[in-house]
Amino acid sequence: MLCLGVLSAPVSSAGETPISIRYAGSGWDSHVDGFVPGDGNNVSLTTGTAQGTFGNSTITITTEWVADQTVTCPAAYPLKYSLVYSASVLTFPEQSQLFGIAESGWICATNEGVYYGEVTGIYVGGTGRFEAATGDYVSKFDGAYLEPNVNFRSIRGTAEGTLGKK
Repeated sequence: MLCLGVLSAPVSSAGETPISIRYAGSGWDSHVDGFVPGDGNNVSLTTGTAQGTFGNSTITITTEWVADQTVTCPAAYPLKYSLVYSASVLTFPEQSQLFGIAESGWICATNEGVYYGEVTGIYVGGTGRFEAATGDYVSKFDGAYLEPNVNFRSIRGTAEGTLGKK
């Protein structure tokens, strides 16, 4: 059971606070050419709910992935991708938001659409109690593609890291 103090805890002003977040939701690929114009890779959008150190929130994530045979995956996961770019927003009930950016990560996927992966990123501020937030995170996730025509998928994951203030 979460105690009320954790749900309303501000970002630490002295040093960094270890943080842990669990999230789950769904996503799909847009028809928008991604962060690198003309590369033929579309932006994916993921939405969901999250729980963690600072309480409950919603999560929205954009990503762009590129096929990359240099990614190391088990033989059962022949489809390999590396991250081009990702941006995320956690929105809390009192309307504070925490912003994250990732430029490093990978996905291993099966031909049937089961996948898992990891991204590494940084927190780059936000609004309200996260206005001057800084820190880093590693997010591990997994899911399954359910509708191949639009790449509709499930996702669940964790993010572990630290958060402080400028």
